[in-house]
Amino acid sequence: MTIQNGVTIKQDSTSFKSVQLETSLGPAEVSWMGEKLSRFAWLPKRAKPKRRSFPEDLTDTQQELLQDIADYAAGIRIDFADVPTDLSHGTPFQQRIWEACQRIPYGEVVTYGELARLAGRPGAARAVGTAMSQNRIPLIIPCHRVISAGNKIGGFTSPQGISLKKQLLDLEAGGPTDFRMPQKSNYRKMPK
Repeated sequence: MTIQNGVTIKQDSTSFKSVQLETSLGPAEVSWMGEKLSRFAWLPKRAKPKRRSFPEDLTDTQQELLQDIADYAAGIRIDFADVPTDLSHGTPFQQRIWEACQRIPYGEVVTYGELARLAGRPGAARAVGTAMSQNRIPLIIPCHRVISAGNKIGGFTSPQGISLKKQLLDLEAGGPTDFRMPQKSNYRKMPK
């Protein structure tokens, strides 16, 4: 582990890197295995990340992702659909669900059942919920955009729980949401 420019960087022989950063939504930790993003975690609000500037040994792509995360948290529309991710910890089914979830556009939501259908597994809504709970890269694989049938917010795995999920949905909608479902489509605009 090294500390450089106030950033804690953990590295080992497998080229693992981990950076903690403060965002306007709270502290987070971002980790890579090689060039692929392997983890993103919202940290408890009381955590005090050490990062104030980018470390020199991160690649340009990794530095850009950190800036994109900070910009997203500040309310700037960012598309994370093309971020290379390491999904090797999941089953083939989970990987298919996470890949489909990563394509849900900013500001839109789907139900667990709709995501199952989009991933080619209609009727697997509960299994989608399980896959979402095992998602190690929330925000980049935007499980906050997946809601329960009947317009219920559903669960969210973070120290702040569903209050952070609601905050992310409100941020993307440009204001408070009420989760009334509009007309049928693959993706739904979030209602204000």
